[in-house]
Amino acid sequence: MTKTMIDPKITKDLDNYLTYHNKLKRMKDLMGSYRMEMNAESCKPLIEDGFELSDIVEYFILELRDYTDNRYMDDVRKDQEEKEAEKGLEVITSLAEKAKENE
Repeated sequence: MTKTMIDPKITKDLDNYLTYHNKLKRMKDLMGSYRMEMNAESCKPLIEDGFELSDIVEYFILELRDYTDNRYMDDVRKDQEEKEAEKGLEVITSLAEKAKENE
């Protein structure tokens, strides 16, 4: 009986491929392929002007980093403040209702 061994490098390459594929599929599912296509299409003037793809990617990374560092966190803080305000309003409403009941 012959024992066959699968090359560990092939197994690792396959695992890396599957991990990468699943990551990209999840991203595509979350964003939608149309939205990403529109983002890519919006870069057309940069491509036509002669910018290298690596320059465009670097620009995108900088903008994305700026968004996550500033605007995204502002949105998160704003959402949290709105939730806290809603809770406060609920408490005030509840207290007002109890005060009416006690009259």
